[in-house]
Amino acid sequence: MDVTIMRRHGTAYLLGLFLGLIIPSLVRPQDEPVLVDEIVARINSDIITLSALRRAQAELREELAQQGLTGEQLERAYQEASKTLLGQLIETQLLVQRATELGITVEAQINEFLINWGKQQGIPPAEVEKRLAEAGLDPDQVRQTLRVRFLREAVLAREVYSRIFQNIFDSDIEQYYRQHLEEFTEPETVRLSEIFVSTQGRSREQALALVREIQEKLQSGADFGELAAQYSTRPSARQKGEIGTFLLGPRRTLGDAQAKAIEGLKPGDVSAPIELPEGFQLLKVLERQEPRVRPLDAELKRQIQLRLAQQRAETAVREYIETLRQDAYIWIAPAYREQYAASDASSTVGSKKPQ
Repeated sequence: MDVTIMRRHGTAYLLGLFLGLIIPSLVRPQDEPVLVDEIVARINSDIITLSALRRAQAELREELAQQGLTGEQLERAYQEASKTLLGQLIETQLLVQRATELGITVEAQINEFLINWGKQQGIPPAEVEKRLAEAGLDPDQVRQTLRVRFLREAVLAREVYSRIFQNIFDSDIEQYYRQHLEEFTEPETVRLSEIFVSTQGRSREQALALVREIQEKLQSGADFGELAAQYSTRPSARQKGEIGTFLLGPRRTLGDAQAKAIEGLKPGDVSAPIELPEGFQLLKVLERQEPRVRPLDAELKRQIQLRLAQQRAETAVREYIETLRQDAYIWIAPAYREQYAASDASSTVGSKKPQ
């Protein structure tokens, strides 16, 4: 399977995020104090500054707020998620550095992204950066935010996702298929028509007598649909009694009394009278579809392959980033080690010492 599926997913995510997350996080309120920067971490030859960390914290809080969290719930979620924020920034920096080593560039993707966003907003391509600036955004910062995210996804697509797909074999797909047959089984269905005789305005005995009369007419060859149009008191009478298709089995969408009444009936058969609180119902089986296992065709194989890839992706990504950590020089400023102790990057990794 082409790893562009993963890339497309990343692009779609960013496109949806652009107005709701990237833009608010890049707009600095006029009364926000200007930060005096300091180095929070060193990753090989690069650094993470306090201002970058604060910007990431603002993005995190905004993202949680967009999920509907407010007040104490928002604060608790933010405090918990922010524990690993520095580690995530370090991971991202390692991936960006790896992208440079691999010669990956994403400028074309950034341009395409901004052009597509402009089209959605009715903005000509030549006006996009101008409109960003008019909205109080720094176009260069927008591009850098996108650049980092695209580079991260590009490295993972090449170094992790592609290897995952290469190591999903037909035997893996077939095993998953066998173990999840129920999921790939189309349930038994039945298409029904009804005649409903209401007890409203008549006694139970009178309603049952009319049902018996209808049954006799059916036995004499009368058309079920015509009788439904003549005698049924439900709206389905306008469709000659047809009430649709229902699932049977574990995911049954038919009532207990109705399911029991049509059990064993073949297409064309009519049930015995079903007594309901408001009257009597006759059901005719128009069509019955037995359970069918979906064949393992090319499309289903592709779907299973993607599922398996998604299952393996999280572990594979963690293992890959750990190899980058082991080969990197990472230093955390003392003031931030305790605060971000929950992060994997809260201690020095590597044999070198900071200068």
